[in-house]
Amino acid sequence: MTVGAIASFAALQLGWFACVLGAARGHASLGPLVVVAALAAHVRLRPSGARAREVAVLISAALLGFLVDTAFLRSGVIAFGEALASPAWLVVLWPNTAAATASGGSLVALVRRPLLAALVGAVAAPIAYDAGARFGALALGEGRLRALAIIGIVWAGVLPAFFMIRERLGGAREASA
Repeated sequence: MTVGAIASFAALQLGWFACVLGAARGHASLGPLVVVAALAAHVRLRPSGARAREVAVLISAALLGFLVDTAFLRSGVIAFGEALASPAWLVVLWPNTAAATASGGSLVALVRRPLLAALVGAVAAPIAYDAGARFGALALGEGRLRALAIIGIVWAGVLPAFFMIRERLGGAREASA
């Protein structure tokens, strides 16, 4: 594993913990601050010609995350009290994960392995959402196993989608490097 991949993995985990523990402890703005700082460093470390594409990938991931988690919220898969839309701390976790799919990132090994990426998404995302619920950052809907199954099914498509978004935005050459 390269130094870049280790740093990517550390940033991914730090961002997740900052967001989840911040939300669980009543400091929901902490996580987004940590993640945005990490993403700014991530973009700055990209080759200068790839920075605009990387920002587009990260924004696309955030938009996708907002839509998916808001759909989860509205359908009762997850809950945040009276919230009607996905909170910022949850939205920023999506580009945080997408950053790990960039060249040198901790998930880049999955770029040419869509079935493995789907499996990783299907397994890791339910574990992450369940851990977030156990920490108290969110609640899983009635029927915890059903909620986790839905999350897994959706994320089986999300992780491969991050690579497709990257390719569509012209970043496939960099992602496979």
